[in-house]
Amino acid sequence: MNYSLAAMLLLMVAVCLGLYLVIIGIRQHKRLPALGLTHAALAICGFIALCLQIAADTSNKFNNAAAFFLTLAIIGGLMVFALHEKGKAPSMPIVVLHAIMGSVGLILIAVGVFS
Repeated sequence: MNYSLAAMLLLMVAVCLGLYLVIIGIRQHKRLPALGLTHAALAICGFIALCLQIAADTSNKFNNAAAFFLTLAIIGGLMVFALHEKGKAPSMPIVVLHAIMGSVGLILIAVGVFS
């Protein structure tokens, strides 16, 4: 089975949820913890699928680079979670860095899948 495709699909759904969370945070200045945990769970499942693909086939360098950027995104997500204040939107600079790292990882997976 191609776990890269599964990782890409899971991460795409996580990105859509993350974008929705950012929009809610900017417009209404609040957090949705359940949606945030769903976003995190989907991203972690995508990361695990990517790690399974890397364990099965280490020759795809795009997957290796994607794993590096997704690790940085996970660290950024943990920082967003750790630094939040109850009832307030998260710190947007950290969210932007988290989103950039995750998006770069997703793009690298897509390049690896479609190349």
